[in-house]
Amino acid sequence: MRIFIPAMGRVNTKNRDGSEVRFSEIARRWLAWGQRLVVMLPRRQIGVFESQNVLGMDYQVFPEPFTSEADSLGNVLKTYLWRLFRCLFVSYPKQLDAIYAPSDFLVDLVPALLAKLRNPAAKLTVCVFLIAPNPFRGYENVFRPRWRVPTIRGLLYWSTQMLAVGLTRLFKGRMLVLNSLDRDTLLARGVDPAAVAVVTMGVDMTEFDSVQVTPDTPRYDGIFLGRLHPQKGLLDLVKIWRKVCDAKPGARLAIIGGGSDSWFARLKSDIDAAGLAANVDLLGFRQGAEKVRLLKNAGCFCMPSHYESFGQVAVEAMACGLPVVAYELAIYDEIFPGGMVRRPQGDVAGFAAAVVDLMDNHERRAALVAEAAQVACRFDWEQIARDELEMVGK
Repeated sequence: MRIFIPAMGRVNTKNRDGSEVRFSEIARRWLAWGQRLVVMLPRRQIGVFESQNVLGMDYQVFPEPFTSEADSLGNVLKTYLWRLFRCLFVSYPKQLDAIYAPSDFLVDLVPALLAKLRNPAAKLTVCVFLIAPNPFRGYENVFRPRWRVPTIRGLLYWSTQMLAVGLTRLFKGRMLVLNSLDRDTLLARGVDPAAVAVVTMGVDMTEFDSVQVTPDTPRYDGIFLGRLHPQKGLLDLVKIWRKVCDAKPGARLAIIGGGSDSWFARLKSDIDAAGLAANVDLLGFRQGAEKVRLLKNAGCFCMPSHYESFGQVAVEAMACGLPVVAYELAIYDEIFPGGMVRRPQGDVAGFAAAVVDLMDNHERRAALVAEAAQVACRFDWEQIARDELEMVGK
């Protein structure tokens, strides 16, 4: 099968989000099974796929005059607007069997739709892996009756996603979501039930099991992995760890992840203000065996996200033998039946108490680790890739 994939939605190549990790895992397997992937992307993105061992794709390099990878709104808008304009004048391949947009960002969707116009018989699949929250509530208040002044980013994300869903419906494309609640949201917006499928994230247990902790791997009582973004509850995390250290003065936390310079600076400032400079290490972006070793050598995984569509990092943590402490999110009911301690959103003291309990209560921790292993085994990349390839070709 010949599949066209626009991968245009990344400006900062020094960070990964769950959807990008997911596509890399699936693409690597599709290539191994003999599928032909024609990928349109800026040159800078090639190194991202190569670093994740995704080799053998046919690249259609997208011309781009910009080199800045700053996450500032101005740079992102400038880069995306150029990509949207320039994609109107790109030559799209013919004789495609399928078109797969790995995100619903317009910079991925518009090229997919243009390729569809040139290949009317090709099946169109669009990944809608995070439903944009109402901009007047934001990520923090999705499940609480609080209102806020919307941000420009929030308004743009919500409005462009509404447009993307409408365009996908117009072109009779199939949409993939990561949980049944997101599917219900799309159905409430008038999407045909037959046009929305629920898929999952995954983990390669064989790969994770092969990684061993080395003597020089630092030991942390808690660890966080994810984008440095308020959606992930980062500012709560500092408050949580302050309370953990009040009970356990020597407790150490590792924060793994990349993000904008502004959020990194804000996080570091909050850590210093809380007197946690000696207790919290900002490790930046890590991947592969190094990331797995850090997870395996930690005491628990801290996930104070205010909003998630799945929770890929929790699956990876569970595959590494970690219990997870998280805020209560409705989607966790169907995804994580065990291995996770949940506390109400915003309950910083309760979250910290759960972490301390895992440090002290070894029997409780062992029981959660056993549950976590069972949960992680449900999400196998090999089967996910096979199921998705079948859907993409239908």
